[in-house]
Amino acid sequence: MCGRYFLEEELQDERLVEQVQQAARIAQKLDVKLKTAGEVCPTDVALVIAPSALNRRMDAFPMRWGFIHPTRGMLVFNTRMETAPEKDMFAGSVNDRRCLIPASCYYEWKKLEGNKKQRYAFSAANGEPLYLAGLYIRTSDERQLPCFTILTQEASGELRSLHPRMPVIVPFSRAEEWLSPDTDFHEMIHSLNESVVAEAR
Repeated sequence: MCGRYFLEEELQDERLVEQVQQAARIAQKLDVKLKTAGEVCPTDVALVIAPSALNRRMDAFPMRWGFIHPTRGMLVFNTRMETAPEKDMFAGSVNDRRCLIPASCYYEWKKLEGNKKQRYAFSAANGEPLYLAGLYIRTSDERQLPCFTILTQEASGELRSLHPRMPVIVPFSRAEEWLSPDTDFHEMIHSLNESVVAEAR
């Protein structure tokens, strides 16, 4: 699972800087506080990339991370990619409400002996920003922000020794493909294999 991620304050990627600025302008108009840098936690309002409702162009928006499950009353902020298409609450999102969550790194905690845990930061091997695959839902109240969940998959290779799950990561070169409702969810998600490296923090 992914319960924390981090966005650097001094961003080097100009495209990501523009995305943050665009989402911040929308958040200001809506009078909501957008987390533009630092550690992002569930229930925070964060930068999300999604298709525009007007022209389906890829744009930046503020969205809230996680939502309350309608029957269980629990906060849902991660969703398994293996079961998302089978769940009623995500069926529509899998088809046409996909999104991307930019991050400099994400965090996982490895269980040690006793009750101790070691935090690890996972970042792209090439040093570029990560784009975590997600789904979003709209609430019945149009005044409320959309909410998003991060898709997870089984951890690959050596990462399994640190944590059994990891976010699904989409290279930015395939961002538009992922966001398009014309792209088959299963085919694309099983074709992704982004390389990440871990560092104890």
